[in-house]
Amino acid sequence: MPDEPAPVGWLVPRSAGAAPDGNSGQDEEQVAGGQGLLAPRALASQEAHRRELLEAIRTPIVTTTLSGRITGFNAAAIALFGSPARLYGRGIRDVLPFAAEPHEPTSGDVQGRLADATGRTVDLEISRTVMHEGADQGYAVYVVHDISRHAEVNRLREQLLYSVAHELRGPLMVLDNALEILDTEYPRLTSEEHAHVLGTARRTARRMRTLMEDLLSAGSIQSGHFVVAPRKTSIQAIIDDALEIVGPAMRARGQRLEIDVPANAPRVMADQRYARQVLTNLLANASKYSPEDSMIRLVVHPNSRLVRFSVEDQGPGIAPEQQAGLFERFYRVRTDSDAPGVGLGLAIAKGIVEAHGGSIGIDSQVGNGTRVWFTLQSATRQGRAAGHVSADPAG
Repeated sequence: MPDEPAPVGWLVPRSAGAAPDGNSGQDEEQVAGGQGLLAPRALASQEAHRRELLEAIRTPIVTTTLSGRITGFNAAAIALFGSPARLYGRGIRDVLPFAAEPHEPTSGDVQGRLADATGRTVDLEISRTVMHEGADQGYAVYVVHDISRHAEVNRLREQLLYSVAHELRGPLMVLDNALEILDTEYPRLTSEEHAHVLGTARRTARRMRTLMEDLLSAGSIQSGHFVVAPRKTSIQAIIDDALEIVGPAMRARGQRLEIDVPANAPRVMADQRYARQVLTNLLANASKYSPEDSMIRLVVHPNSRLVRFSVEDQGPGIAPEQQAGLFERFYRVRTDSDAPGVGLGLAIAKGIVEAHGGSIGIDSQVGNGTRVWFTLQSATRQGRAAGHVSADPAG
């Protein structure tokens, strides 16, 4: 086949005597005595129909000569690469550096990454089919699949596995050391030492349990199988449950917790286990990103229909451009801190709160700390009288 590019948009290389421009003179010619052969006019109509079908396909398709020179492409390919000028007459490797040339052997589809017409990096999978029409004639068809979403899922899965392993390694080492001490040093431990080691083991086990609960909740929320069973629940019970888990970590950092709850605060309609999980995640984040020896505030503000919980920290704050993704799975704010975490806490909190019929949000400015709040349905319509308590993280 001559190594000449076909007109833009011509997707099926010249074959069987058909001209891509559908020359009217040739259309009028008849092929005498050719049984089984189509007249040029009919063949041109068939090729035009084939081009229309290929143009309608939303998957990018590129055709080349056997030497790898691009001769055709559809609208989807133009949308991916930007313009016909970026395709027409160029080598396939100039456009798809990781694609195999028509003459090169390949064991299957190939994958790679490149920037599309908008500058966005996309993951692509290339399928190549070589069509031979003779000893030295033929063409190659490249079908380009955008697999960015699948690749992102795989990256998130790998990130999750790494993060979970990283999160579990520390607690497991602490727990193993505590058990080793209890096993080998028990006769020589004083009652205070025994209580300290046992307390360390229990706190570590709670930390691991919290991580497992987060993973299970994230999975059920994502799968659509997450169910809550709200019932009348004391606000103080939710706070006490959360502090039992996060209190030791806050005390270890010298942080103080100020709790502001109205004296006549009504009960809320909540599944206590999951409401505690939300508050635990918010307090843990506040502790993680706040300086040592700083103050963290928990403010409860009820009205006739809703009860709003707010956790306020004295951390570095969050830039506006980073706030949009805070409630997405595996998202973590870019900071100079190497604070641990898998990026599930706020996504889980959002799913739990919304399952309760409430809402969740964030108010933050760089340098002025962060306030994360959520609402739960009020179980009563009692009036409220303001009250104020201060507490250490022990509750």
